[in-house]
Amino acid sequence: MVVVGGGASGLVAAITARRLGADVTIVEKNPRLGKKILVTGNGRCNLTNINTSSACYHGDPELAAGILSQYDVKETIRFFEKLGISHKVEEAGKVFPMSDQASSVLDVLRYEVEQTGIKVLYEARVLEIKKNNNKQIRIRTR
Repeated sequence: MVVVGGGASGLVAAITARRLGADVTIVEKNPRLGKKILVTGNGRCNLTNINTSSACYHGDPELAAGILSQYDVKETIRFFEKLGISHKVEEAGKVFPMSDQASSVLDVLRYEVEQTGIKVLYEARVLEIKKNNNKQIRIRTR
């Protein structure tokens, strides 16, 4: 399995897939994973919001509802707790790490990637994603 992008969503997807037994490679255009995580929530990294619902999303509400029914706020909090991140809930339901440090979240995500054997291709740009006649997906990088 290939995950394009080593940001917050890509890291969670890669770790989840690896825990389910997939052989995972992350293709990341930057020299480090998760750089933008450090600036989320003013450097505190808001993990989720306990008031999340499909009404919070623009676009296809049925799609959002389906995704949230499979991976809801409680599951998100459990994911981070398994990594060792304790949380706190603040005004308007915002969930932050107890440390108030985005770097602690990024550190445990990077550690989990390393410890679970997820491969990472750094400074690699995806140029093309194509399905061949055998329905295999081919990814060309630079």
